[in-house]
Amino acid sequence: MEQAEEDHVASCWSATHAASGPVAVKVECAFGRGFSGLVIIGNAGQVCEDGKERAKAALERLGWVAPARKILISFSPGDLKIDRSHIDLSISVLLAHVTRESSWVIRTQEWLFAAEIGLNGELRPVSGVVGWASAAKLEGLKGIVVAEENMRELGCLMRVSAALTPGSKEALQCVGFKTLDDVFSWLESGNLNSRGVEDYIPRDQPLNRPDFDDMDLSDDLGLVAAVSAAGMHSVLLRGSPGTGKSMFARRLPSILPRMSMSEQFDALRTYTVSHRQIDHAILAGIPPFRSPHHYTSLAALLGTHQTPGELALASGGVLFLDELPEFRRDVLEGLREPLETGEVAVSRAAGSAKWVAKALFVSAANNCPCGWSASRRRTCECPTSRIQAYRNRLSGPLQERIDIHINMVEPSDQRSSLFSPPPKQEGLTKKLKEIVARARHRAGARNGELGVYLNRDIPAQKILTTFGLPATEAMKLTEKVVPSYTSARSLVRCLKVARTIADVGDRDEVCLEDIETAWNWQSLPAARERGEVMPV
Repeated sequence: MEQAEEDHVASCWSATHAASGPVAVKVECAFGRGFSGLVIIGNAGQVCEDGKERAKAALERLGWVAPARKILISFSPGDLKIDRSHIDLSISVLLAHVTRESSWVIRTQEWLFAAEIGLNGELRPVSGVVGWASAAKLEGLKGIVVAEENMRELGCLMRVSAALTPGSKEALQCVGFKTLDDVFSWLESGNLNSRGVEDYIPRDQPLNRPDFDDMDLSDDLGLVAAVSAAGMHSVLLRGSPGTGKSMFARRLPSILPRMSMSEQFDALRTYTVSHRQIDHAILAGIPPFRSPHHYTSLAALLGTHQTPGELALASGGVLFLDELPEFRRDVLEGLREPLETGEVAVSRAAGSAKWVAKALFVSAANNCPCGWSASRRRTCECPTSRIQAYRNRLSGPLQERIDIHINMVEPSDQRSSLFSPPPKQEGLTKKLKEIVARARHRAGARNGELGVYLNRDIPAQKILTTFGLPATEAMKLTEKVVPSYTSARSLVRCLKVARTIADVGDRDEVCLEDIETAWNWQSLPAARERGEVMPV
């Protein structure tokens, strides 16, 4: 490639993250006066500075010769921090563009480029492409160019976006290539030899996930599973070791319906920030399951202003915290607001972010440090003071934000169940999944006028209006069951669970037994069942 006779400014687009989300960044390239070399203007980090060297090396292998002149590359807005490798492709394209004699058929100023460049010219996938595509569409650009490995999530994004906004304007064009040479061939000829974005939409694949068919599930526990999955109600499982707490939690995702289009859209936007290639299950709309270790830090669970945490990554699926009292106190207390609002708002000196966190929160805990308090099989040897300290790790306000508290029943003979597993209950998972789907459909049809879908999200002021009874009669039923000293938060959560119990039972009206069951699943009655004395 030879130097152009006339100096001109070449431009294209890339993107970066700001406090408000992904933002399109205009990239410009031109010759300047001074010593020869490549100079980046803008708030570029070290990764971005290294990108210009990767771009130069890849271009030289295609025969490009750097002119003996000063080349300026500018990012606008100049105050936005850019420090990720996806900027490599836009730098490569503009370096080649500004030194060409003839113009390209494709107008680069109408496209956003986002891919990392290998020294051999290979295009490599990057994280954030879903956000970059959203920024390109918001900017009114024609399309986005990425590495071919990133086309799966863009194909899924186009499908979800089309379902969420039917009849919208012309869709954003998404183009994927394997090498930098392929990009230049397209820019020169305008001929697109790669597959269309619809060819990258993931197809269903069988998932090897555990389900309830191999678990000896009692009728009561089956009801808990159906109710929690239908209303996305949070659950705390209490009991001695071997009662099936973890087994139950890990099988709960098997009866969850596929994520809705809005849930999948939120999942795509969340996962793309931290994953170069999003897992197939998320692309297929299968609810995620996250189970971080109890050594997890607050930042890892809730996220930072730059990356989402486990709670946000579990949105639309299940977040399981085993050995809940073993988590650090600040981590546990940090769950309060997300469980209430369904989002994580992170503010730091370097920036802020808001992550969607509408996960089904499931947790498990023993009754004491050794695990055998209230057990019929072994005697607990923990001192009273140690037991009380263990219980105090779960504060009252945190427990009030958990919808369902279940005391797990001990097996009569754990050894026989261990070495002789219960007979496989064929069809149990399918039956529960059908019950959950039917209950959600009933709830969605009823709650539509309230602007929500799940019973979990019904506004507190409107919960009695969904009972299928006159408000005065619904209040009388509630007063018969729920003591007057119950906090407003516990009362509202109890009534939401009661509404879901009725939906699972395929009933329009909530009856007294539904409220009684929901109340018995609250923290205070569950603690009394375990023999714990809790202040009123």
